[in-house]
Amino acid sequence: MRRLLLSLIILVLLVPAGAQEFIGLSEKNIRRTMAAENPGLTPDNSVRNDVFRYLKYHSVDDNETWLIFLDDTGRCNGVRITYGINGYDAGIRELNEKYEPSGHNRWTYRSGWNVVEVRVKRDDWFFTVTHSLFRHL
Repeated sequence: MRRLLLSLIILVLLVPAGAQEFIGLSEKNIRRTMAAENPGLTPDNSVRNDVFRYLKYHSVDDNETWLIFLDDTGRCNGVRITYGINGYDAGIRELNEKYEPSGHNRWTYRSGWNVVEVRVKRDDWFFTVTHSLFRHL
C-alpha cells in the first residue's frame, strides 16, 4: 500500500494534469488524474460509441467539455476540449506561452517520447483545442 501511495504521489508531482500529459496514459491513470486535478469536471457516461473509445467530462455550466480518446489497449491517443467562445483570446495566449507555434492555430510540444500537435478550431459559439500524437521519437 505504501508503495502504491508513493508511486501515485510521484506520478502527480511529475506529470501535470494538462491534456498533453494524457497521451500514452492508461484509462485508470487518466480517471485518477482528472478526479484529482479537475474537480469541476464531471464524468459523463450517458453516451456510448461502438466506433471510438473515449472518456467524456463536462463542467457544470457546460462551458467546457473534454473527450479523451483511447486506443485498443486503453491508452490515450488524443484529447479534444471544447470551450465557450468567451475564453478564446485567453486560450490562444496560453497556447502561445506553453507551446512552440507551428502554423496558424497550430502548436507542437514534446511529451516523453512523443511529439504532440495542438490544433484550435474556432466556431461561432465555441472553440475546440485538439491534442493528438504527431509522431513517436
